[in-house]
Formats: sequence, structure tokens, C-alpha cells
Amino acid sequence: MIISPIKSDFLGQGTTLVELLHQRAKHHPHRKAYIFLEEGEIQTSCLTYQELEHQVQAIAAHLQSISAPGDRALLIYPSGLNFVVSFFACLYAGIIAVPAYPPKRNQKLSRLQNIVRDAQATLLLTTADIFPLIAQKEYAFTQLQWVLTDRITTKADDFTPITIEPNTTAFLQYTSGSTGTPKGVIVSHGNLAHNCHVIQHSYQESAEGIVLNWLPLYHDMGLVGGTLQPIVVGFPVILMSPMAFLQDPIRWLRIISTYKVTVTVSPNFAYDLCIQKFKPEELTNLDLSSWQIAINGAEPVRAETIASFINTFAPYGFRPSTFRPSYGMAETTLLVTGATKFKSPVIKVCDAKALEENQVISCTKETQIPRKIVSCGHPCLGQTVAIVNPVSLTRCATGQIGEIWVTGESVAQGYWHQEELTKQTFGAYLVDTKEGPFLRTGDLGFWEDEAGLFVTGRIKDILIIRGRNHYPQDIEQTVETSHPALNFHSIAAFCVEIDGDNRLIVACEVKRTYVRHLQVHSKQAEDIPPFSLPPAPLPLVEEVAKAIRKAVLREHDLQVYQVLLLKPGTLPKTSSGKVQRLACREAFLAGNLPLVASELLDISFPEAHPKNYSVESIQSWICQWLATKLYISIQSVDGNESFESYGLDSLTAATFIQDLETWSGYLLNISTLQSLGANANLAEYLAQELAHDRSQISAQIPPEYYQIECFPEYAQLQQRLTQIQTLEIPNPYFQVQESLTRDCTQIQGRTLINYSTYNYLGLSGEPRVSAAAKAAIDCYGTSVCASRLASGERLLHQELEQELAEFIGVEDCIVYVSGHATNVTTIGHLFNSQDLILYDALSHNSILQGCALSGAKTVPFPHNDWQALDKILQDQRQHYRRVVIVIEGVYSMDGDIPDLPRFIELKQRHKTLLMVDEAHSIGVLGQYGRGIGEFFDVGRNQVDLWMGTLSKAFASCGGYIAGSKALINYLKYTAPGFVYSVGSSPANTAAALASLRLLKSEPERVKTLQKRSQQFLQLAQAQGWNTATSQNSPIIPIVVGNSLACIQLSHHLFQAGINVQPMIYPAVANDAARLRFFISCLHTEAQINQAIAALANAKSIGC
Repeated sequence: MIISPIKSDFLGQGTTLVELLHQRAKHHPHRKAYIFLEEGEIQTSCLTYQELEHQVQAIAAHLQSISAPGDRALLIYPSGLNFVVSFFACLYAGIIAVPAYPPKRNQKLSRLQNIVRDAQATLLLTTADIFPLIAQKEYAFTQLQWVLTDRITTKADDFTPITIEPNTTAFLQYTSGSTGTPKGVIVSHGNLAHNCHVIQHSYQESAEGIVLNWLPLYHDMGLVGGTLQPIVVGFPVILMSPMAFLQDPIRWLRIISTYKVTVTVSPNFAYDLCIQKFKPEELTNLDLSSWQIAINGAEPVRAETIASFINTFAPYGFRPSTFRPSYGMAETTLLVTGATKFKSPVIKVCDAKALEENQVISCTKETQIPRKIVSCGHPCLGQTVAIVNPVSLTRCATGQIGEIWVTGESVAQGYWHQEELTKQTFGAYLVDTKEGPFLRTGDLGFWEDEAGLFVTGRIKDILIIRGRNHYPQDIEQTVETSHPALNFHSIAAFCVEIDGDNRLIVACEVKRTYVRHLQVHSKQAEDIPPFSLPPAPLPLVEEVAKAIRKAVLREHDLQVYQVLLLKPGTLPKTSSGKVQRLACREAFLAGNLPLVASELLDISFPEAHPKNYSVESIQSWICQWLATKLYISIQSVDGNESFESYGLDSLTAATFIQDLETWSGYLLNISTLQSLGANANLAEYLAQELAHDRSQISAQIPPEYYQIECFPEYAQLQQRLTQIQTLEIPNPYFQVQESLTRDCTQIQGRTLINYSTYNYLGLSGEPRVSAAAKAAIDCYGTSVCASRLASGERLLHQELEQELAEFIGVEDCIVYVSGHATNVTTIGHLFNSQDLILYDALSHNSILQGCALSGAKTVPFPHNDWQALDKILQDQRQHYRRVVIVIEGVYSMDGDIPDLPRFIELKQRHKTLLMVDEAHSIGVLGQYGRGIGEFFDVGRNQVDLWMGTLSKAFASCGGYIAGSKALINYLKYTAPGFVYSVGSSPANTAAALASLRLLKSEPERVKTLQKRSQQFLQLAQAQGWNTATSQNSPIIPIVVGNSLACIQLSHHLFQAGINVQPMIYPAVANDAARLRFFISCLHTEAQINQAIAALANAKSIGC
């Protein structure tokens, strides 16, 4: 039987999502495209179409600079807008995206490694937050070039559009669960655009809707249906993480109610979870009347779920016609068929026995066993579905069940680098009519003209558990190596339906040498019915079962419902030795498996403990919970075992957290649960959090919590230092400088040209500055020995502050003992939880520490992007008391400067404060070195806080804040870093004052510095070195892009008489590793040329 589509008027032929997004950004620039809700509650980020394309093009420009169209990039992101931006950036740059999910703590990387190997990926895109989590993992991705997309400094204007044809590969969709032999479905731009239009036509969507998506973004339904397709219609998309849904499924419904969501995409189990967690008293204001389309797919759609959900939530405005049962798969990009709008789901009641014989007979007699099957609707837009006899490869007659075959423009190109499998799966032809090629789905179903497609089962062995496909052979391979008691090639993994859910069963043959150790009564197969066991649980049985659970959880994130241990040679197999999973499942259900032992045990519980929240009572509750949920005896729950040992998958973990909150009132964070390991540790942690009498707690704290040498971050440091040692070159850090560090320095008896210190104006070591410092020591001693507020004030302090204020052009100034502490104490003191701090994404650590100390809401904006900042202010300004914008005069990593007038304009329009950190711009920018204010010729009172340091242009140590008298007066009496700190030393104060006076009297130092800096920059760029965005500053980076290569280049230059320090991970991302040249006015043209020549030599020898 061939099913023709309802309509075939796809008008966007040849259109790609790149073109569609560009048109959206052009014609609807300010319409919201994506919103992300942190923890499913708080809106933390939002992008309009214009902002989205702006960020996409910036990342795409960077990708174009380091790779070529057709290269593969692994995308590892948590749910959020970073993934969306990076995925589109790959499409724009012609890079083939390979979406994946960050591995969990302690999870092995075999699946990701196999995907990298199969895809032949060369890039790995992620964020700075995720990078350390992956970088620690067994050196798994050292062959890839890392790109931290939230640290990219390229601009959207740097992007060069490329030609993208419909048959160009857009991304590889690796099928869920496949670890041993991954299959990457090749989805072209034409496939993607066509299927997005198929979805629009199937559900008759309009642009007046809102989509809510909690599905993983690496999943075909979450990616295409819930994230990309709305671009076609113009929907805004609200994203939340899968864990936010699993922890509280009703949260999903509350968001639908709050945001008036119209469209959702979810597998069947999501609706079941909502029913299970339903509590009427918590939903008094729930309104689901806006919900128009509830797409139900990715796993078998259950009639019982639909009926129960409608009955439960109809009182809250949910309409039966909202349900849209659907059918699709990654091999068809996503959707094949979908239910029609304005109609309730069509459910057919069939005779179950007839279905087993591939016949469709309506159930009318009482003696028949009914089975309800839900229609998944019709295809459209040129998609064609055929019901085919999988043996004869001819059409099935009406009323017969056959394999579902599909053809159309949404059918993908095949499997990446698997020609034979592609031919078998994507190249099927009908024997009698020669029609084709078709995609063989491996699914079974039948067709009715009015109702459409009904899916009845699968030919393939793929297991579908909570909407995810899992390959049994991969699970079996994992189990096989989990414990030495198990026979090789004698494991069967299959599913059974229990209480409406697919549950994983693992049957394993035990080696003969282990059977006698089990010491279990010999018992015939017929004496052991399904879901029961021989008489006594024994330690070895539990040991094997725990090993299996732990391995399957780590590799597949699956909970094993029951472990079956079989006698050697009894697992059903073919004559060639192939495991017969279906026969094994049927034997299990019939009670005909020759079990040696089973892990499913009768459970008996001791009396519940009172809620005194002692360690013992909490651990008792945990043990009871584990025993109840995981079907194990309470005696077998070991407090020293990790939760992973009991097979806790993400859904079960979320249930645990919710049940714990119900019992104790304490909301546990999922990451805390994962990090604590043993449940004994969890009990101790909870006792500390909950118990009032802390004296009763005797916590057994692991060494990494209190022994510094065991800190994970210390171990990571040692690992990085060991990597440097492997290069067989000296450690470049903490090298002793044996002389004045001016244009030259002396190290290990050698004189080198020095580019590693920020003695910009050559005033450190200047005889007049040194003389002033010495005179101050003779007069005041080496320290003022007190806070200036008490008795540490000296005339030198007042003179320096007055002259700094005059030099900058403001009313007053305050000097602190440390530049870093200046930012920390000022920001931390002026702002609190009522306020918002907006800072440049490349801000110095001292700014970040000040933000953390303040307790204010902090939001970074893209580097130097005043337009993005403007949008944040439009959305957020009215929600806060004080808002401060923090930028730098010269950014120390890239040596670039911000467009200060633009930021002043934003400050004035949105009524905020503006702080400028001039650590590297004072004494450097402007004709007379008066900083970025002079450079742009702006009124100095238009900036509220001018911050600077004394250790660079002023040849001393310390920091300052300059501004209004009111500001400085307040800080001098209240700022903790000033009031409770010793005053600046006489020598440092005098040195800074003398340097400032010399700068004012000898402005030619600034002119020379600017000339030498420009000379170095132009020569380096002429040689093709990547100097990032450096301009108009004496900081010139040479970006190498690899930490170890950067260290090697530094060493090579050292040997050539050039001292320049490497900046490597974690100070910068690995792909941003660089040498950072600090230019001084003392450098001569000859010295600049010598450094450039040394760089050229290094490049010529491949260093």
C-alpha cells in the first residue's frame, strides 16, 4: 500500500535555514527568537533574531579563520542559547555540526570518542564553563582544536557569506545509545529546510505561537522540532533543561500557563510523568487554554496516556484536539507523519492476537484481547509512506501489517562513511513496481485512508526507553565486561512493559567456574515465574548485579530493572551463535528461562525512623528509598557504595530529589548528589544541612575536602606542570630577574630584550624615581605601620591623590595598596544584592572577584559589544536599584580598547553608573598619556569611577579610584580595603608621585611608546601573525592557539635572546594561547626588529 500526501505545495524549494534566519534578522530584527529559563524558572538569557545572527556571524567568522567548509565540529553544550548560536554558526560557516551532550561526572567517554573517530571531527565547540569538565577526561579530545565560543573576539563584520546548496551536509545526527558502532545520519540543508516546512504544514502552525522545549538539544526531536523549526514560522522558543523538567514535570505545565505557550514537543513518557506528579492543591491557578499543539512522538504513543492526560488536565483548559500523535526518526530528519489540527487523536481497538500475526482486526468479541493503537496521522509536502512486506518486498494489502517505508525530500542522505549500511537502509526498492528508493524504517504498521498511519511495533532490535533509542548490542557489550563471572557473547538485553513503562531486563550466562560459588538451589525453569527469583539472595549475586547496574548506568544512563543470571549454554541463540533476544524475552515472560539467580528480590522494611535528621535516620531513609525504587533488598544497600552502583539514571535521580524534598523539606542540587559519591557521604551532608544539633554529627569527610594536596584543582595544576616537563624545556614561570627590568633584563647571567613587564614609560629604574623613593624611606621609614584613617596618613599620600585627580581631570582620588584589591573592595563595597553589575566578558579577574564579593546580580556582555549591552539594559534596568557598567581602557589579553563614547551614551540613557579600569591605559593612551578619556576627548565627569594602577606607567605598586568628591569621601571612610588596610608605603607613594611628575614634564615618552607599539604591530601582522584585536596600545598578543606550542615558542625566543611569557590555559582558552608582548618607550627600533626576526625564524622552522 502506498499513501499519498494530503498536499504538496512546498514553496521554499532550495531555501536553507541560513537564508531563513538571515531574512528573519533583516525583516524582524527585534522579534524574540530564543529565551532560556535557568532551572526552568528564571529567564537568564534572551536573543532577538538580529542579536542571534550577530553572534552567529561572529562565531562563524572565527570558524572560517581556523577551518574549511565540510570540516566536522563536535558541539558539547548543556541546554541553553550557547548551543543554538554555535549550531547556527556551523551552518553559516559550512562546518558540519555534530551535536553531543557533555559527559556526566565519572562517566566514561567511549561514546563520544567513537563519535569523534567516526565523524573524523577536527573541532570541538564548547564554553569556558564546560571546558574544564571535559579537559580532565582521559585526554580524550587532544586531537581536536578547541573553540570556546563564549570567549571568541571576532566580529560579525568579519564573516564572509558562503554559497550553501540544498545537498550540502548541515549536520550529523548520531543515533541515541549507539556507542560501539555509532551511526551518523547525514542531514543536508535541503533535508532540514524541507522537514521544517513539513512540520509547519502538518500542524498548520501560525506565527502567533510560542514554543516550549525541554528536550535535549542533541536529540533529533529536541533539535529539529523544538529548536530549529520555529525559525520557519517565526515562533519565539522558550528553552529549559531536561533536568529542570525531570525534577519537576509540573513545572513544564506551569511555564505553559505563565507564558501562554501554544506548542510543545515531548515523548509519551513526559505526559505520564505529569499525571504521576499531579496534585490538585498545587495547581489552583493553572491555565492550559493557550496550548494548541502538544506533539507526542519519539517513542510509541500510548492510548492510555492520552486518555488519562485529557481526563486529568481538561479541568485546566487542556483540549483533546491539542494532542498531535506523530511518527518520525533521525533518518527522516524528524517528522514523517503528524495528526491533523482540530481533531482528537484517533484510537483504534484491535485484537492483540491478530496483531501478532500481522493482521488488523477490530476487537469486538469479549473473548478477544484488546489492544489500543493511536493513529500518527498523514504525511505531507511530497513525503510518501509505503506499507511493505519485509520479506517479499511488495506492497501489503489493506488490513495487513508491514514494514513502514518512507521516501521524500526529508529523507536523509545516509549514514556517514557507512556505504553498505546506507545502501541497505536508504536504498530499498519495491520488487514488483521497482519504485524507490525508500528508507526502510524497521518499524511495523498499517494504514487507513481516513485515520492515516498506525505504528504497531518494530522489526529492529532497537530498544526505546523514555524516548531514546538504545542498541541492545551496545548494552550487552557493556554488561559483558562488567564482571568476570559473566560469559562472553552470552548476554541479552531486552525490554518489557511494566506499569506502562518500558523497563530494561538483562539476561546473562554465568561461567561454570562461578556457578558453584553461587550456592543456589538447583531449580527448574518452570518453577521460577517472571519477576521472581530462587529462594535466597547471596553476596555474589548482588555483587554481579551491582557491577552490571553501575556499568550500564555509566555508559548508557539507563537503569537495569532486573538482572537474570542463567546457567552456561542456556541463553537462546541461533545455530551460528547469534543471541536471539526476542526468543529470550518470550522465554522470560513465559517463565521458561533456566535461572541460576535473579536480582529482583522481595522487600521488607524496618519501621520508619522519626524525622530527627541525624546521619543514621537519613541514611535509613535513603536505604529504604533505594530498596523500594530499585527492587533490591534493604539489607543489600551499602552506605559506602555510590549511587551509580544502584543504577540511578537521570529520571530516577530527579525522583529521588523530589521525594527527599517531600520528606525533609530540603531541595538537593543534582550536581551535589552526583559529586558526593557514597550515600553515606550524602547522609552526612544532609545531616549538616538539616540537623539543629551539629554536635551529634561525626562526618567522614574525604581527604580531597580538607587535604590541600588532594584538592582536584591542585592535581590539575600538577598535571599541567608535568605536561611542560615532557617538552624537556625549563619551566617558563617564576624565572628570577637578576637586574633592572627595563628594555632589557638579565636571567641566568644572560642579557635578553625584555617584553614581559609593563614598564611602559621606562620609569621603573629611572634614577630620579629611585631617588624619590629612597628619600621617602629616609624621611618616613619603610612602612606607615597603620591604616591611613588612624595614624598612617602622610603628606605624600595627599600630594599623590591630588595630582592624580588633576591629571585625570576629576575632583578627587583615593589610593589603595594593591591594584587588584582596588577593584575587589570598591565594587564589593558599593553594590549589593539589590543591584546589577554589567561587565565586559573579557574583564580582569579583580573585577570578577569584586562582583562576587558584592552579592549583586552580575551579567557579562560580549566583548566591547555596546549594542548587546544596550539590549540587556532595556530588559533589565528597571528591575534593579543601582546598575553599573564596568569596562577597561585597554584590555590586557588582546590589547584593544572600547568605544568609550558609546558606553557613556548608554550610561546616560539608562541612568546607570560607569566604571573604567585604566590599569593599562593610563599613561599610555592620549597625546599626554592621560588615558582613554583623553584619547576620545570626553568629559571626565561623564565616567563615575576611574580606576587605575600604579604598577605600570607609574613604576610603583598600588591602585586608585578617581571621581567626584562625594565618591572619594565615602570610600575613604567606609571602603574595607582602605579603612582596614595599611596605607601605601612611603617608598611606593613617592615613586608613583615622582613618575607622575616626570610623565607630565616629559610627554615625549608617551609619543615614543605609541610609535614603537605601532612599529611592532605592523611588522608582526605583515609576517602573518595573529595579533587578535590589538590596536593603539603597547599590548600586542601573538596568538598561537595551543598551550604547549606556545610554551615551545616562548622557549625558542628565549634561546634567541628575547624574554616574552606564554599565556596558556586556564588563563586563556587553549585555542587562544598566546605570547603577550609588552612594549616600552625604552625599546629601540633595532630591538623591535630583532624580536620580529626571531619570530620569523621560529615560524620558518615550524616552532
